[in-house]
Amino acid sequence: MSYVICLPKAQHRHTMHKRNVVWYQKIAVLKYSTNMNDYQLRESLGNLLKKLLVKERVSKGEPMLDKLIGFLFVLGLCLLVWVIFIYRRTIIELEIPLLLWLTPGIILTPFFYTRLNNIDGMKAHWILHYILHSCMTGAVILFSFMSINYYLADDVITTKQYEVLDIGSLPGGKNDREKRKPYVIINYKGLDKQLIFSNSQMENVRNAKIVIVDVRKGKLGFDILENYILK
Repeated sequence: MSYVICLPKAQHRHTMHKRNVVWYQKIAVLKYSTNMNDYQLRESLGNLLKKLLVKERVSKGEPMLDKLIGFLFVLGLCLLVWVIFIYRRTIIELEIPLLLWLTPGIILTPFFYTRLNNIDGMKAHWILHYILHSCMTGAVILFSFMSINYYLADDVITTKQYEVLDIGSLPGGKNDREKRKPYVIINYKGLDKQLIFSNSQMENVRNAKIVIVDVRKGKLGFDILENYILK
């Protein structure tokens, strides 16, 4: 017989905090007992993680194909960054991009597991293969879908206005963390959409009640935000 113990939220947070403290204490003890600095500790943990994820050499590998896969992986990461910009301008449920991005890895990982190990020359954990497929094939499929809908959208612009449901702010860029970017939440045809503004619009966002939105019909049926202003 098994039992499930349900903890109150406050007690659960306290338990999680205690676990985090224990892990920090273990790392501190490891640093002290081995006399390692932060760099040496990161390097040691990295080597340990590598041993867990990369098991053994299975072949000499195929250097040319390995470099090509590395290039496609970096290209996929760049496409994912591009997709973030398109997503912010597209009225679409988050579940759809996530499925397009993450599903190919589930299908391709078992089929190409042995082949990719032979190309790399090392027997890697399946999770690395899944990440690779998600950042290559998944990224290309996702970018193709989002870009077709965005860049081939109709030229006709429709203007609508929506009530501001909520406001908030996001951290600024890498060198301007303190210059937060305010945003508003509107309900667009049953979907809550976040509209982001520049830091200079912070005060206007706080006082905003209505947002005027210019939209175009996307090629695949998902509306595109052409422009939006506060009222």
